[in-house]
Amino acid sequence: MFFFVFFMSYEFVGKCLVVEENGNRILVVGDLHLGYEESLNESGVFVGRKMFNEALGYLNMVFDKVGRIDKVVLLGDVKHVFGGVLRQEWGDVLKLFDYLEKKCEEIVIIKGNHDVILEPIVRKRESVKLVDFFVFGKYCFVHGDREFNEMFSENIGVWVMGHGHPAVKMSDGVKVEKYKCFLKGKWKDKKVFVLIGGCLANDNNFKFLASKDCSQN
Repeated sequence: MFFFVFFMSYEFVGKCLVVEENGNRILVVGDLHLGYEESLNESGVFVGRKMFNEALGYLNMVFDKVGRIDKVVLLGDVKHVFGGVLRQEWGDVLKLFDYLEKKCEEIVIIKGNHDVILEPIVRKRESVKLVDFFVFGKYCFVHGDREFNEMFSENIGVWVMGHGHPAVKMSDGVKVEKYKCFLKGKWKDKKVFVLIGGCLANDNNFKFLASKDCSQN
């Protein structure tokens, strides 16, 4: 199931967010945790490795909707393992960079708490920038596990972050279903978006729940 929800200077496209600011269009993607399957394999859980191909398939649908983008911002936790770099992480992250380079002018990665050893991979591609936070116009993009003074500037009106993996549970009293979702809220004078985390696989477990007051106000 795929959703395309339009607003004034930003739009939710499936599990991603597109921001338009200062004449630039930015595609924002939440935590990916590439390499998760190999991590499970090493712990004795035997699962297939199809998440990456499913994620690329999902991104293809996103780019079919939005076309070429000026920048892609990955909100951190691009890889999964904390203390090293798995073979699957090396391969999948580099293939992701190569894919995104064809779709945009610049790739910006916000360093997440799982990205402790991401820099050796990033150095392999000149078009990729690894930062702690990224400010563009009135938007401040962060992972969500740390605060930075720049977030609180009066020039910043919107925080966009990952890390939280928001979801809602629905129950009929017998069965409980869990659905990934966006969070849209406010902290003092700042609007706050928390993006969907986890694999971008095109599953049927994603629902976009938009309230009637989902607007720029």
